[in-house]
Amino acid sequence: MNEGELTMTAERTVTSRAAWGIGGIALIVLGGVLIWITQTRAAGLPEDLSLMASLGIRAVTFVFVGGGAWCLVRAQKQQT
Repeated sequence: MNEGELTMTAERTVTSRAAWGIGGIALIVLGGVLIWITQTRAAGLPEDLSLMASLGIRAVTFVFVGGGAWCLVRAQKQQT
């Protein structure tokens, strides 16, 4: 490998790490917004339906936050 190839690889790695980080933060924020909206709208629903909606949205939010955390961990990894 020559020096030019190493530089291109390093730039691509920094860009991809930034994209993973931004994606992870976006997923976590979306999960928080989703649960906030659900909690404000579920207040007017009957108790049984409110509980089911809350549990379903919490499960989806868990996936969003888990996926966001995975993306942030992936963004921190350095390719060798």
